[in-house]
Amino acid sequence: MKREVFALLAIASLIAGASLPFIMSNIYSESYKPLTPTYQLGSPYSGQQANISLISLEGLKKFSSYEELSQFLKSLTNLRTLINQLTYLYRVQVFSLESVALPLATESLASSSGETPQTTTTSKTNVQVEGIDEPDIVKVSNELIVVASGSKVFIVSIPGKTVLSVLVLDEYVRGLFLYKNKLLIITETYVRYPIIPEIECRCFVVPPGTPNVNTYVFDISNASNPVLLNKITVTGNMLSSRLSRNYLYVVTNTPADEHIIPLVNEEPVPLETLVVVDVSPEAYTLILALDLDQLNYMTYTFMTGSGSWLYMSLNNLYVARGTGFSYLDAYVLTLREFTNHLPEDIKSKISELIDDGQLDAAREKIEDYLLNMGEEDRKELIARVVSEVNKEPKHDLTTFYVFSVEGLTISLRGSFNVSGHLLDQFAMEETDNYFIVATTDSNYSIVVFFGPDLYRKYETTTERAAEIVIQECSANVCVTRGVPVVSGWGQAPYEYTRPRLIIYVSPTGEVSNNVFITNLSNLSVVGSLRGLARGERIYAARLIGNVFFLVTFRQVDPLFAIDVSDPENPRVLGYLKIPGFSEYLHPLPGNKLLGIGLEGTSLKISLFNVADSTNMSEIAKVLVSLAWSQALQDYHAVTIYPEKELVMIPITSYSVGYVSSGALVVRYSNDELKVEIILPHEYCLRIAYVGNELYTISSSLIRIFDANTYEELGQIILEK
Repeated sequence: MKREVFALLAIASLIAGASLPFIMSNIYSESYKPLTPTYQLGSPYSGQQANISLISLEGLKKFSSYEELSQFLKSLTNLRTLINQLTYLYRVQVFSLESVALPLATESLASSSGETPQTTTTSKTNVQVEGIDEPDIVKVSNELIVVASGSKVFIVSIPGKTVLSVLVLDEYVRGLFLYKNKLLIITETYVRYPIIPEIECRCFVVPPGTPNVNTYVFDISNASNPVLLNKITVTGNMLSSRLSRNYLYVVTNTPADEHIIPLVNEEPVPLETLVVVDVSPEAYTLILALDLDQLNYMTYTFMTGSGSWLYMSLNNLYVARGTGFSYLDAYVLTLREFTNHLPEDIKSKISELIDDGQLDAAREKIEDYLLNMGEEDRKELIARVVSEVNKEPKHDLTTFYVFSVEGLTISLRGSFNVSGHLLDQFAMEETDNYFIVATTDSNYSIVVFFGPDLYRKYETTTERAAEIVIQECSANVCVTRGVPVVSGWGQAPYEYTRPRLIIYVSPTGEVSNNVFITNLSNLSVVGSLRGLARGERIYAARLIGNVFFLVTFRQVDPLFAIDVSDPENPRVLGYLKIPGFSEYLHPLPGNKLLGIGLEGTSLKISLFNVADSTNMSEIAKVLVSLAWSQALQDYHAVTIYPEKELVMIPITSYSVGYVSSGALVVRYSNDELKVEIILPHEYCLRIAYVGNELYTISSSLIRIFDANTYEELGQIILEK
């Protein structure tokens, strides 16, 4: 284990009075045991045992009791408290990772393999991976349209053109799935009253306001009278969910705070299915696996970093977590570098303090040494230290946790890191036995200076009258006056006069973009392209065959084509620069690529010829002035009707003096894009098709149009 990690753990041990290093040492002495419990719906913690084996991974730990878990969490909480104190005291600059849409489409609209086979041409949810269904607010079969609207779910008959039933859940609906004769509804609620699990230590409580994710399974064989088969409730914020074959997977995140433990149906997660993955975990990542045929389920809880994105293939599930460059790493790295330039006796004492986690004491020893130096020598030493600590580039980091998925069996395969931050789930793509990732990278440097402390410390005194000076300006005339206040704070300030060693992290240079290729056999990065499109950010991506397409943007829209046929040596084949940028890419037949984005204040739909990746061209485009589409933010809002060569998206226009909305229908054929019509529908959210009928859908209304003539055939009101 790195010495920095020991120092990290020692800090928490020092503050908590607990032995975190002792707890952590067990992490490396235990290997995984099979996770065996299987839960039966309606009868939790019963059912057949699952034959599950996990790959042992350095850094894993299981707990023998909830008391042991409680002590572990207490130490982690104290560790985080200290890190926050250091961050505040030494003025670290904290930078949030900018989230930029990076949509991606499947090669064709994929129907979920778990759904009823279709005999009529029927639209499906636009998903990332063929065969893996995703949650959406609208689901369609041959016979039904199901619409989620707030806390209600409407089940609509397509042949009868009427609402068959309404499910009122009083919970916010996050997504729907259809599987055979079952409707799956995923909702989010919040704990209203404290929940104290009945376990031996009485050391946990789920406080009010904690989010819950609820999974409902309804039998809709008779859609006029849905029957609730069961409901599974798990603690946490919903990361996402997926449906593969007859299995539903729901992933949630819960902060790994002191006294908090995830619950499954108001029971604490079993210790047999809870493991530590990271040395200093931030969250519980809970995965619910549900067999929709047998109605058995399993939950697995992994203590990891807090996940932000999810990607799933037919055999693997990936949870990605992005972090900025660690201030604590910068702090410890700088202190250690100072010791390399000090006399041996002082160096050994300071090194011991760092190893023991006494970072404040180590810093003060270095300050003592600096105070006794001449100003020029001190400046020269600090300059050498800054030069050394910044020799290696500092980057954002994205960690991927990789899980093998086979029915109810979920095995943690391991994790790997790449430089840069992931824009969202669509920057990830699995192909063959490799995983391709696109990131945008920000560079950081460590800044060090020696000077007076800028912070003031205040003493509390008895209340007394005071005044605040304010200035009021109007018509170039300013008046300054005092406003009386009563204060008991800040009446006796004093400043630290001793010069302090100030260390913080600052961004430097331009952002750039990377592509990494990881071998899934050993989770090692085997190929990379770094430094693409400096000063720009990735906005869209798509893997088609062995070519990975990337869209970056600053002033124009560069479309890059990257050859990934040799995973160890990816290379840029060519790029195309055009005005505007695409936020969504969708492959079309005939080596065509559809882009949806913006050009100035116009909504833009582009058609690219990518037959020759070294000489790509934009062969057609449509611009809709002063318009916006939900498809720019949510790729589920894109509907492709391949048989009729139509792309349909919701649209809102501001170009006619007032706001108008509807469904934009564009035909792509013969290397052309042609606007067929804008079907009128206020607040349109989705477009679906069944046979020769188009359905525009909002939260309160479904409008029906002929797919050939665009004549309106009727309306279905979704009663509230």
